[in-house]
Amino acid sequence: MNKRLTRKNETKERRKSQTCKVYEAKIDRSHLSKTAEKHLGCLFKEAKWFYNFCLSHDDVDDADTTLRKVPVKVGEEYETRYLEVLTSQMKQGIKTRLFGSLMSLAALKKEGYKVGRLKFKGQMNSIPLKQFDNTYYIRDGKFRLQGMKQWLRVRGLEQIPEEAEIACATLIRRSGDYYIHITTYTNRQKKFVPKVAVGIDFGCETQLTFSNGVKVQFQVPPSKRLRNLDRKIMKGRRGKSNNQLKDKAKRQKEYERLTNRRKDIRHKLVSTITNNYRYVCFQDESVHAWSMSGHGKKVQFSGIGSILADLKHKAVAPLEVDKFFPSTKLCPNCGKKNHPMLGDRTYQCECGFKMDRDTKSAICIESEGLKQIPMEHRKFTPAEIQTATFYEQLSKINGIVVSKSESVMQEAPTL
Repeated sequence: MNKRLTRKNETKERRKSQTCKVYEAKIDRSHLSKTAEKHLGCLFKEAKWFYNFCLSHDDVDDADTTLRKVPVKVGEEYETRYLEVLTSQMKQGIKTRLFGSLMSLAALKKEGYKVGRLKFKGQMNSIPLKQFDNTYYIRDGKFRLQGMKQWLRVRGLEQIPEEAEIACATLIRRSGDYYIHITTYTNRQKKFVPKVAVGIDFGCETQLTFSNGVKVQFQVPPSKRLRNLDRKIMKGRRGKSNNQLKDKAKRQKEYERLTNRRKDIRHKLVSTITNNYRYVCFQDESVHAWSMSGHGKKVQFSGIGSILADLKHKAVAPLEVDKFFPSTKLCPNCGKKNHPMLGDRTYQCECGFKMDRDTKSAICIESEGLKQIPMEHRKFTPAEIQTATFYEQLSKINGIVVSKSESVMQEAPTL
């Protein structure tokens, strides 16, 4: 027991100097035998039975993870179902996750939030795999589950670094395919980010406008294939057939493909921003208010809210400006508040200041955000050199349109 505690404490100390990263790998179904596919299907079915069995107890700790059969409610009666492929460690993972969910709800309720209760599941789409080389195995680019004889061919394992320490994983079923989310730990490396500041103004027409004059536009609207599938499903919504179920599965895959495109753009944008600028200034935008004011589709197709959330957590020094700061009205030259109309894309002031409206807002946001930094630490690298590199890196991202206002550097005042 002492050895186990010592090993656990050593692992905790080691994790403090490591970076956690999760990699997604996809099981290749083209090389999946019927026996293996049946095994995976039964695994998720039995996981649902055991989850509902644990939830039926007054105390989750009373659920025995060594049981080989559980009662399952069918209609108004209960039937005994045997757990043939779900191993004890998988049961322990499901039980631990359920206990964590209950603890989270209890904590929220204690803080005064209104919370409901966990419900019985009609479908289980994820199974925690507690331990590498015990609950699951990885050898020579192949993957095997505990209790399964066949090694599965998996795509995406090559992205895991050789020096990474593999920990737990999660088996996921999504859109008819199977994925593995593998948690790894690597030694933390110091990341050099230039000591440069930038302001970002978010919008519906131009999604991101930077204080250096660079503008980014992107949207991932529903595809023609998705619209056709929606119409086809709506026409036959009264009756259920095998073809309709196949169309729904195709629609789900198309939704996933579009979502992955938005995620890819978001991750590359955030990565480019955080790698080039240490101080990222942005306003706490009310994205929900934009959706309620008639711009819901533009917000949905671009995913601005997710980009804003990522910047708060991934930037080295995120500087958030209050949502009520008048970045659109304020003149950075004389400080006067003007009231431009929504259709006025050029900001003009009585003092003679004239500039692109969105770029001016980004400059005001940068100026306001930098006030959070003490004066003695405001020695930044010249931004002109960094802007050229930044513009070039953004231009390489597929799916976005990058432009630059050349007159910004000439007309913008020194803040």
